[in-house]
Amino acid sequence: MRIELLGEFAVESNGDLIDARRWRLRKARLLVIALALEPAQRLHRDKVIERLWPGAVPSSANHNLHQALYVARKAIGEAGALTVRDENVLLNADGDVAVDVVEFERAAEMALATGDERDLLAALAVYRGDLAPDLAYTDWLERRRATVRETWHAVLLRVAELKLAGGAFDEANLHFTRVLSADPYNEIAVRGTMSVLAATGRVPEALARYERLRDDLRELSGADPDALTKGLFRRLLHGSAEGGSAPVRPRLPSALSSFVGRDRELSEVGALLGRTRLLTLTGAGGCGKTRLAVEAARAAAGAYPEGVWFADLAALREPALVPDAIAAALDLTPGAGPDQTRSLVEQLGHGRRLVVLDNCEQVVQACARVCGTVLAHCPGIRILATSRETLRVEGEITFRVPSLRIPESTCDPDRLADFESVRLFVERAASVRPGFVLGTGNAGAIAGLCRRLDGMPLALELAAARIALLEPDEILARLGDALTVLGTGTFGATRHQTLRAALQWSYDLLDADERVLLRRLSVFAGLFSLDAAEIVGGPAPLGKDRVLGLLGRLVDKSLVHREPSGEGTRYRLLDTVRQFAAEVLREAGEHRATAAAHCAYFLDVAGRHDPEHVVGVVRENPRLLDHDHDNFRAALRWSLAADPSAALTLAARLWRYWFLRGHAVEGAGWLEKALAAAPSPSTTRARALVGLTGLDARRGRADRLLREGGEAVTLAERLAGADVAELYRLVYATLVWGTFDVTEAERIAEDVRERAAGPGLRAGAVWLAGMCALSREDATAAGSLFGECLVAVEALDPGGPAFLPVITPCIQLVPVGERFVPSFEESLLVGRRVGAEQAAGYVLGALGYAARLEHELGLATVTVRRSVERFGALGDDLGRAHGLHHLGCVLRDARIFAEAEDRFAEALAIRHWLGDRRGELLTRANLALSWAVAGDAERGRHAARDCLGAFEAAEDVPGIAGALGLLANIELSAGKPLAAKELYAEAVRGFGDQSWPRIEGWYRLLVAELAAECGEAAEAAGWLPSAVARFDRQRCALAERRVRALRAALGRV
Repeated sequence: MRIELLGEFAVESNGDLIDARRWRLRKARLLVIALALEPAQRLHRDKVIERLWPGAVPSSANHNLHQALYVARKAIGEAGALTVRDENVLLNADGDVAVDVVEFERAAEMALATGDERDLLAALAVYRGDLAPDLAYTDWLERRRATVRETWHAVLLRVAELKLAGGAFDEANLHFTRVLSADPYNEIAVRGTMSVLAATGRVPEALARYERLRDDLRELSGADPDALTKGLFRRLLHGSAEGGSAPVRPRLPSALSSFVGRDRELSEVGALLGRTRLLTLTGAGGCGKTRLAVEAARAAAGAYPEGVWFADLAALREPALVPDAIAAALDLTPGAGPDQTRSLVEQLGHGRRLVVLDNCEQVVQACARVCGTVLAHCPGIRILATSRETLRVEGEITFRVPSLRIPESTCDPDRLADFESVRLFVERAASVRPGFVLGTGNAGAIAGLCRRLDGMPLALELAAARIALLEPDEILARLGDALTVLGTGTFGATRHQTLRAALQWSYDLLDADERVLLRRLSVFAGLFSLDAAEIVGGPAPLGKDRVLGLLGRLVDKSLVHREPSGEGTRYRLLDTVRQFAAEVLREAGEHRATAAAHCAYFLDVAGRHDPEHVVGVVRENPRLLDHDHDNFRAALRWSLAADPSAALTLAARLWRYWFLRGHAVEGAGWLEKALAAAPSPSTTRARALVGLTGLDARRGRADRLLREGGEAVTLAERLAGADVAELYRLVYATLVWGTFDVTEAERIAEDVRERAAGPGLRAGAVWLAGMCALSREDATAAGSLFGECLVAVEALDPGGPAFLPVITPCIQLVPVGERFVPSFEESLLVGRRVGAEQAAGYVLGALGYAARLEHELGLATVTVRRSVERFGALGDDLGRAHGLHHLGCVLRDARIFAEAEDRFAEALAIRHWLGDRRGELLTRANLALSWAVAGDAERGRHAARDCLGAFEAAEDVPGIAGALGLLANIELSAGKPLAAKELYAEAVRGFGDQSWPRIEGWYRLLVAELAAECGEAAEAAGWLPSAVARFDRQRCALAERRVRALRAALGRV
């Protein structure tokens, strides 16, 4: 058997190519691909399910796996293919299968190592296109696809450089151009193109190419080309040679080991060297400052005719010796007079040198004085310094060296080798124990090590040194006491210290107050603000007003990282520093009090952003809490054990954040734990249960909604006032409506309307009754009820509490071709609760839904525009995006396509900014239908397929069915009824055992209608009863009319 994934998916079995039509099931192809890309071509069944059906309930996931296995085995038709053995799924039980991706990667690795042109060309011949390009919106596959593409680019560039060096300029240019077509800002390729142009006598074009790149980069990111590109530009600008002599060989330390990763940092450092004459690399001990500086200097060597020089100041403690040490490192004569700095300046003169000053922190003030003087008098000198704190010299730019990239906890094992931290660990471990490799048996432990050590190179190398005695999982198991385990090793290289020694040394140099703050900051997980540091870290003996100064000193000493963001400056501790600081916090007996302060602070933050605590206008921007997400997790983790009632309150306040940002599974998990930890009846428990219903609805657990909502109502009736209890009953009624029991929802709405004392709740009950009328497709009743509701909400106090639970009809009947068909437009349960002014905006939108049911598109346009204007005036971005999306749909129905596209684009931009991922997909899907109805069916079809892929990747069952229905609508608009019929039928099957009776009934009815029109009366008669059964519970007026018409047509056949 042979599998080809580059360019297109193909499988050969017994020498014959399998017909592509046999791979109709997308997940069957993905299953084969997942196994083919594994080093051992096997995966544990749990890993397969996690990769292909993440978040699915076990019974559904196992069913899906069995179906995918069945389809794939049937397609391949070979004995031994796709065998399940000991809970592992094997691609082929009879041995390895040839896979073109693996062949390419092996050929490329060998070719890049040898540099032989024949090997490189042979590798290129294997690459016939991107990895499975037709399977989009699959994260693990997209990551592997990008990695393979990067490897291809690396081979192309190496071939191009060889062609350029050999004078084959046309061939070189062809390869550089292929890279630039996919990566237009690849500076290696741009430099290659400039060199080709210059070598063929077209220097002005080469200079223009540089200027185009510079302009593009400035517009894109505000950055300039890197130092190497700038250097080539200058050489071409000034006639190619400056001084005419060959540059001095770099005087840099020899590398004792390979340099792993850091491509992005090298590029950024190179660019910064072109902007400043003093660049200081800062960071905690062991983060890789020295190695990055050396490699950056090596890469820039061609731009400095008088050389690149390295001065190691680590052993210095005497500030007066700094000028002499630098002079000696630069092969200059140390000054004999009282002013060694003046002597150094005179010898340096005007020559162009790059000087690397390493480990300046020991003598930071002396280094600052020398650098300031040298830069003032020697215009050709550039200095690249490393220090744990900035030098504070005028014109200095600092670059904080980050840790190596680490894999997420959900990262696929086959992608681990893409991460620099993993590659560093494995390479260093192999030097200790020859033959050590990354494999399926140790992948999880190695990934865990990299995360626990925060990707710090020194820490990883210390851990790797233990491979001589311990396996990765044994090291990981001891990371609870990591600082002790890793702190006793020794290395041959003198620059390495044990992690404990490095951290203890830094800690001992702090004054008493700095030590107190550092250990208190250890309770933060990830980023934290100055305000958080002042509240949590400021109690006696420090005082809140002293925290800023102390924090700045810790930043200067590289024990705390400062990270500017759009929401203000944030700070963080590397995990290894945090772990050390947490240890000394416990030793000081301060952990419980500090953790309690941390929890209280983030409980307050969550309360300030909790939309259900707001009176008046409820504005939501969930992205504002993203920086605090890790700290919310830490507070929940601590409080579940130490203060369960606080955990329940925090989880109840965060449910809307989790809902909007797509963290439904995580949020539901926290809520479930908090509800279990704090089982006592309370109004907070009722709020938490309502939040859980929202998250369960989003994650497809409709079976739990009524039970959870019912318990919330019971608690509210026991513990809260009458109006609060009625509000909970109204929310519960929306859940009943969301399970499509319209009759029961109407009953509860009427009951609330009669019993509630507050006018807001009565208006909310009318709102729900109007939505029930929309579900029944009774436009007249819906319009009347929404009109009554609008009058009521506009008479309410705009500063009152939130009362209206926001819901939408989800599907709307839209004109496509000669008929009206259902279009999946919005989420059914939006999850918000709003007050009077925003309620008016949503009711205006609902009046638009009612007008559309009666085909009154002019009236619908007016009311929905008013809705958008209302939300805009209130500054409610979530509501405005909802209204703009709805307006785009109305304008599409009215065939005002240009404006419809503009409104969709506005909605899309706002939803993206807010982080409303599902809302973005819905807007893109409806924009796709707009393009198709406007006459560009192919564009709409392509965009709709993209949306379908995204819904499939998210395992969003209603979204998948809705996107299939939308694709059917597009085929219908293109005059392809048979294709539309098949897609509607596929949409019906897509619902599986989940019940969405109205939309499913419409899809079944359309299959029946189209079958009848295509002369398939028997098929139509077979589908019609199941459609009728779906409509019976809701008494859908328009559907019933269409059913009667179809029955009459079939009766005439």
